[in-house]
Amino acid sequence: MPGELNIKNVRKALGISQKKMAERCGVDIRTVQNWESGFSKPSAAVLALIQSWGTPTEYENLSQEGEKNEAYFTYLLPMSAAGGSLSGFNADGARLVDCERIVSPIEDVDFAITVYGDSMYPDFPSGSRILIKKVDPSAFIDWGNVYVLDTVNGVIVKELQPSEHEGRIMCRSLNPSGKYKDFEVTSTDVRAMYRVLACVTMK
Repeated sequence: MPGELNIKNVRKALGISQKKMAERCGVDIRTVQNWESGFSKPSAAVLALIQSWGTPTEYENLSQEGEKNEAYFTYLLPMSAAGGSLSGFNADGARLVDCERIVSPIEDVDFAITVYGDSMYPDFPSGSRILIKKVDPSAFIDWGNVYVLDTVNGVIVKELQPSEHEGRIMCRSLNPSGKYKDFEVTSTDVRAMYRVLACVTMK
């Protein structure tokens, strides 16, 4: 039945992008993203259209249960969320429904965010995506590792080191050029902290 189709699985079976899927259905790409994320459902007319692209037997195994054997997924924070909140990012920022759902090579990831600038080069080159997990800094900070900090002055990606000053955190860039100096942030200015679990370089 058309109503049982998993839009994402159908799209993958067709080998088309979300943009192409949107064009075929006559909708915006955000609408397709919402279908695949489960935030909304296609109309009966759209489902019938999608069904017409293949026979029922081709899609019978593309039900919601097909999700169980798929890769891990997370949500990519859009550029507008770089200063915004999503489970810790500024409440005036992007909503989950505004985020693109992407494949993650690892499980237990909260979000993905794009790195801009070369301060963290070469480990995290500009344009790469980092996969992050929210942590409780009051419980434990694994010094010497890279974190994403949502601060009152914006979102930063830095290696964290302990500071000699109480209530502060030392932020260090990885770029070996020396043009990026260490700086400190006050703990009370950090809205949320995320541990960087992996980096995916976009080619």
